[in-house]
Amino acid sequence: MIEANNKNDLIKLIQENPNLPFVFMVSNDEIASDYDCTVYENFRAYKGEIYKYKKWGDIVYTDDRYDVFEYYADELCDEDSYKDLFNEDYDKAIDKYIDENIEHYEAIIVYVS
Repeated sequence: MIEANNKNDLIKLIQENPNLPFVFMVSNDEIASDYDCTVYENFRAYKGEIYKYKKWGDIVYTDDRYDVFEYYADELCDEDSYKDLFNEDYDKAIDKYIDENIEHYEAIIVYVS
């Protein structure tokens, strides 16, 4: 991760990864719905993996694989093909499920606040 608000490191990250898409992340706590637009002056940027999946009926984007893993570990635990697995095997099966079934891609992630 680059140092907060370091424009030179951001430029270097872009130059080192010219084919990666940008993903801009903003915390829901940061969104002021009473205004037409909001200015965000601070940022952090890093190269990471973005996961897109359906969580409780909503489309969710995250860069935290652990969140995705936890969600699917809870969702799939009663499925016949998973319920008799030991913990280590179950974890491997969930990882495999995520790798094969959940949309994910590498990106330059810019988190703004």
